[in-house]
Amino acid sequence: MIVEQMAARTAVSNRGSSLSCPAEDRDPCASSPASPSAAGGPQAAASPQRPGETFPWFEHWYPVAVLADLDPRKPHAAHLLGIPLALWRDKSGTWHAVEDKCPHRLAPLSEGRVESDGTLQCAYHGWQFDGRGACTHIPQLRGDDKAQQVACASRRACVRAFPVQEVHGLLWVLPDSSEEAWSKAAAKPVPSNAIRELLDGPEAEGMKQTTPWFTREFPIRFDTLLENIADPSHVNFAHHNVQGKRGNEKGTTTRLVDELRPDGFSFEFDSKSKFFPPNRPAFNAPCFVRYSSPMRSLNVYAVPTRPGWSRLFSSSTADTRKPNKLPWFVNLILGFYDNVHWAEHAFQRNAVLDGDTYMLHIQERLLRAQGDDWQRGYYMPAPADSSVVAMRRWLDEFGGAVPTCEPGAPLPPAMSKREVLDRYSQHTKDCRHCQAALRNIDLATALAAAGAALAAVWLVARAVVGLPLLAPASGWGALAAVACAGAVAALRSLRQQFFYVDYVHAERH
Repeated sequence: MIVEQMAARTAVSNRGSSLSCPAEDRDPCASSPASPSAAGGPQAAASPQRPGETFPWFEHWYPVAVLADLDPRKPHAAHLLGIPLALWRDKSGTWHAVEDKCPHRLAPLSEGRVESDGTLQCAYHGWQFDGRGACTHIPQLRGDDKAQQVACASRRACVRAFPVQEVHGLLWVLPDSSEEAWSKAAAKPVPSNAIRELLDGPEAEGMKQTTPWFTREFPIRFDTLLENIADPSHVNFAHHNVQGKRGNEKGTTTRLVDELRPDGFSFEFDSKSKFFPPNRPAFNAPCFVRYSSPMRSLNVYAVPTRPGWSRLFSSSTADTRKPNKLPWFVNLILGFYDNVHWAEHAFQRNAVLDGDTYMLHIQERLLRAQGDDWQRGYYMPAPADSSVVAMRRWLDEFGGAVPTCEPGAPLPPAMSKREVLDRYSQHTKDCRHCQAALRNIDLATALAAAGAALAAVWLVARAVVGLPLLAPASGWGALAAVACAGAVAALRSLRQQFFYVDYVHAERH
């Protein structure tokens, strides 16, 4: 599933409630860092990780959306570490994230609307909330100012709110609603696994983001996705004739560099190819993997969203100071995809991801049947498997109860292949490039169909009035009808790329 993949603008949302808090609580909407969250999930610990402790999953930032794909006029739904989120932007241009659950009757706030004052209004009964989760208005209490103030100031009227920031084109969320988390977010907003070359700093000199962020959510677990991203040896087979070729396998090797660390690890990868020199990919916990090369680097974020599901973000960066040694035809193809983003998504990114997502969906259910014991379930004798072993060992030694993958976490029922490879619900509906392309394709299809119909009517009319159908004018009319009909068929085939394309390995020669 490995795929080829600006200065940062950081805006940490730290607005206070528009209403005064009760005397006994400084912030009625803040959760205690030592207690379970209101949703029943784990809560981040206040202290840093110590040797022997598991990874503090809830103390790190995660990307949840591509900023350019978000419509600021309405709220959006997302998931992170099992927490449903509602995202919206207020009138000042600041994004916010709250738990997607109205405290009144538990309706999803992401189905609501953004009011003119920047608050998020629940679509069920009209309750309004600010960026810190405080309830600012209850329509059913209009006319009773005292009751309105008391009800809005109650802790039970609050919705959990999470720190948010914008970094190199992504919207990030810290999944900790405690007051301490908001203080930490304000003090040090840049995520530890941000791409330094895309920030304002010396590392950014000469660096270029060659492709905008691509994102897709998959019906596979977070640990399965991480394992797959750390496995370069599957590319020539799972992605044959899309990103690799079966005949290119020359004895790939991977080797762990140094030791596993709480913050991740690096491994050496050698494909034995003259086109791709050995390199050293790195996993930076909790969710970042980079494959570096002299020409382009692939940057991937794998984000745990909900049980049985994960979201991937990917983009490529290049150092413009280094000479480009790629063949001219490769540069031509890359240049096309770098500029025609919907085509890159349809014929590269999604095509690559379709190559193994269904296999992973089935694989993890077979592993679950063996008690999620990868050491018993997998047989990995080749050096190429060393990076997979390293990732699994890291999860075992440092990951602990990985959110959405913890022992006993529900695994949704197996889905059909068509459901697993549903490009529209997993990518297209949220991608501005693919949405625009789909609109243009539908318009072009309608015009071509109209052209074919007009040409056919014209030919029938000539026949009715007795004009010879073998005349040159009739020939041009027939040619136009055939051309328009062919265009309709081609456009309908192209349209399918945004919805579902069956991936049959046996038919890929």
